[in-house]
Amino acid sequence: MSLIHDAPGWVWCGLALAYIGVKSSFTSGGGIYGNIGDSDDLTRLIQVRELIAYGHWFDTTTLKMGGDGGMLSHWSRLIDLPLVLLIKLFSIFMPVEDAERVTHIVWPLLVLSCLLAAIYRCVQAVAGKLAACIALALVVLAPCDWYQFSVGRIDHHNVMIAATVSAALLMWSGPQRTTQWVLAGALTGLAFAVGYEALAPAVALGVLAAVWSLVDKSMSKPAAAFALALAAVFDLSFLATISPARWMDIHCDAISLNMVVLITAGAAALAVTAGPGQNWPMAARIAIIALFSAAGVVAFGALEPKCLAGPMGQLPPALKPIWLDKVAEAQSIFSRLFDGQLKDPLALLATFLIALATQWAEVRKARRPADVFLLAALAVFVVLACWQMKYISYAGCLAVVPVAIAISRLGATGNISATTVRATAVVLVSQSFLVLISGQIDRAFGKPQVLSETQIMDAGACSAPEHIRDLADLPPGLFASHIDMGAYIAGLTHHRVLSAPYHRIPNAIIANDAIFSAPGPAAAAGVLKAQHVDYVVICPGLDETPLSSTVGTFRTDLVNGHAPAYLVPVQLGNAHSIYRVWKVDRSALNLQLSKAAASGP
Repeated sequence: MSLIHDAPGWVWCGLALAYIGVKSSFTSGGGIYGNIGDSDDLTRLIQVRELIAYGHWFDTTTLKMGGDGGMLSHWSRLIDLPLVLLIKLFSIFMPVEDAERVTHIVWPLLVLSCLLAAIYRCVQAVAGKLAACIALALVVLAPCDWYQFSVGRIDHHNVMIAATVSAALLMWSGPQRTTQWVLAGALTGLAFAVGYEALAPAVALGVLAAVWSLVDKSMSKPAAAFALALAAVFDLSFLATISPARWMDIHCDAISLNMVVLITAGAAALAVTAGPGQNWPMAARIAIIALFSAAGVVAFGALEPKCLAGPMGQLPPALKPIWLDKVAEAQSIFSRLFDGQLKDPLALLATFLIALATQWAEVRKARRPADVFLLAALAVFVVLACWQMKYISYAGCLAVVPVAIAISRLGATGNISATTVRATAVVLVSQSFLVLISGQIDRAFGKPQVLSETQIMDAGACSAPEHIRDLADLPPGLFASHIDMGAYIAGLTHHRVLSAPYHRIPNAIIANDAIFSAPGPAAAAGVLKAQHVDYVVICPGLDETPLSSTVGTFRTDLVNGHAPAYLVPVQLGNAHSIYRVWKVDRSALNLQLSKAAASGP
């Protein structure tokens, strides 16, 4: 106990940060210096490299993926800017490639340090230093929560999670501190501007702020400050990242004028009801909020009606069965649970239920409005996590707070000291321990995996940097490959790819699927020509699995060694490469198409 109270908070935050940094590095298998993250992180690196090379701040188009048309990325320059600055800084002392690797280390840990500091400071302010240290310990023992902050992760998810969770904690820990609510609003606006994945939790915090101000007039000023700060940051981000020439180019999945109008209308409603309308009857205040919100929704829909269907409203329906429905982060915890995958879903549900029960008990005991807010925010975040797995970190990082406070209040039991009781409780309710237990349950009662461990490892090998670089031996060209390899080929070689796991290139994804799922060489030839593909590559780990192989398709023909005459085998420099690559022979391709046309009806 004395050690906890004597050591400053930054020591405990630093220890938690160091553990997560080292643990995440070696869990991934890449080590601290060799970890480049996943496909999102490589795509972010492509965007950063092109910003450094060309300086086109407002143009986020990359020709590295999406075929001849390229891809207009929806990812915010607000993340690119600090990454560019870090790479430039480190490049003063080392080669650019090493500077990029160091940035892959520094950036996620820098973002995580901000989140850990927010958790520590907010919990300490409410429940004391011991509870704050226990909260850090629970975060350390929650790998599903800090996955997005692992070494190598430079995409936008970690910033959105850190900003949104910190905002919720600031609102909870300082209900009467307007400055904290201003900061919370600014962080929520930042998270929202960085990416629309933060849309649902951001809206939840805004609604909770409005409700709190309606039922408690003393919260009117903080709530108005929150709303105005959120709108100001979001609107300024729009002005800073979207050129005036593109203001009417409305996109449903990224910061656009329609959302600026909607956010501004909502902030104005809260500002009116919390300001001049503070003493109006409840019905009048609700009516004002409803009126402003309705006007905002009408304007939002008028600027782009398809956006009323959500961030994916502009996508072609054909993309869903081909790829979108298979995206892991958009899957439900319950869908995995009912599919017989018990390990992570059971552990996560147990974690969430413990946190909700603990906070419910605190609300019933203390009856503080701030605790009701935390319970409501946690409940919403948990619902979101159960709906889509990308929200697990939001719910998990918030869930440690009530559990840590409850554990800090445990006392001695019989001959067992309070310290031992608390340490045991931390272990027993930790996510790591619950995953261990649910793993045993999964082995006993779960459904066998579709893919064996060997097949999973083989699939991972297909995108491993040491293998992908085999393709760099070939002259630059456009590759048709399994979608999961796309970003790695684009990020680690000089090649371009037709397909990658990004919804901003839906037509390219559909075309890529049409090639590999074609019923024969003739059908595939038409798409290969239309898309100007130079190379076709298959990797056994991805293309020979039960999830990819379909009898009678072009992919199956290639896997079985039955390539058509217009695909010429290419020998890579590494004779033992795991890939099989073919160069498209234009003359033979045209001949194939001519024969197919001549034999047609």
